[in-house]
Amino acid sequence: MKLQFTKNHLPYAEQAKLLQSRNLTVSNFDFAIKKLSHLNYYRLSAYFYPFFEQKNSFKNGTTFEDVVQLYYFDKELRNLVFYAIEKIEVYIRTQISFSISKNSGVFGYVDENIFHDVSKHASLLESIKLETRRSNEIFVKAFYDKYDEEYLPVWAMVEIVSFSTLSKIFANLKESYRREITKEIKIKPFVFKTWLHTLTYIRNICAHHSRLWNKILAIEPMIPKNQKVFKSLNNRKLFFVLSVIQFIFISIDDEEFDFKSELKSLLGKYPFVDIKAMGFIEDWEELEIWREL
Repeated sequence: MKLQFTKNHLPYAEQAKLLQSRNLTVSNFDFAIKKLSHLNYYRLSAYFYPFFEQKNSFKNGTTFEDVVQLYYFDKELRNLVFYAIEKIEVYIRTQISFSISKNSGVFGYVDENIFHDVSKHASLLESIKLETRRSNEIFVKAFYDKYDEEYLPVWAMVEIVSFSTLSKIFANLKESYRREITKEIKIKPFVFKTWLHTLTYIRNICAHHSRLWNKILAIEPMIPKNQKVFKSLNNRKLFFVLSVIQFIFISIDDEEFDFKSELKSLLGKYPFVDIKAMGFIEDWEELEIWREL
């Protein structure tokens, strides 16, 4: 039998008192009220659990500031990961565009023959049409004002569609295209397909400001058999994804952004954070992709 929901609205001061009643030290009441009014009690509650002794009871000595600092760490982590995935996304957009236009022409993505699944291709074209029609980009309007074409050339199309649609395009392309697109990354295309799917999922978590720190991945990336660095890692934890990102950056030789240093700097800024909750292993910095040169 389902229960009736009985919780009522609580003013910010009452929310702070509720936390105090649960053994959380709130030494600066005004600060707590301000943060609760900015961050939302329910959002912040996702960061209570590692500080609980038991349900709804904080460990002795836990402060409101401890919880807020964990929240801020997660916020900075999301920003870092989002920026890193954006750079990978731009790279993949470029590689898909180049491979299709070189091998099948500027409208090659319209041709179902370069894709594995014809029905999925038809669905992709509908998504591309929808996303193109929604676009407010000036270059889209300028193209259709000038040319009598149903679709954009592939190099314009890849700049319009979502990362999710882009991931589906890659997943459905025939093997020769996928091998060419991933040749610098040295990962089997069927493995990289799952990586892209997971990166899309992680990007959406970051974009919606959801908790990332100790997330159990709902969409698991495949563990590659030809790269031993991943064999000791849990592919349901965030550290696996962080390692995927670092592996890709090393592979494509991106000199503009040092993800490894940025991540280590962030962890150094918040030394109290339990990195094992993210799937970090002992001596993770000795792994080849994380080792200092």
